[in-house]
Amino acid sequence: MNTSVYSANFCSIEYQSFKNILMIEDDQDLALLITTSLEKKLSCVVQIAHDPFEAINLMVENYYDLILLDWQLPGLNGIETLIKTERSLKLETLLPLKWDLKKVPVIILSSAKKNECLSRNTKHFNFLGHISKSQSLETIIESIGEYMNDEKITSQIA
Repeated sequence: MNTSVYSANFCSIEYQSFKNILMIEDDQDLALLITTSLEKKLSCVVQIAHDPFEAINLMVENYYDLILLDWQLPGLNGIETLIKTERSLKLETLLPLKWDLKKVPVIILSSAKKNECLSRNTKHFNFLGHISKSQSLETIIESIGEYMNDEKITSQIA
């Protein structure tokens, strides 16, 4: 199992194999900040989708170890994006095999309050939790790392 270590002033956490992450975020500046921090500190590859339709296309074409999902996207909210992705995955004949082997963990990253993000697990997606965008960048990255290091979560992608 691949493991990398992330060290910062606030903590030291060991991470499992979350190498391919999709960030669905319409705020381009925030997406770039978080992506740069994740790639640098966690040694992973992060692809960014700036709208739900781009995200759906990327998810049909690729498999991801983790999805960071903004809840309030232009056109569709977070759950609507994943439901439309589920429908597209059903229709895709050349779907990457991993999609049928395990669920992809999803972390909601939103300025909306947790109780406003009514999530539900689907065939291919497992909601892990909510991270508020109102926190500092360090806290957001640390929170993502805590989810990534959770044994219950990492066993899903192993």
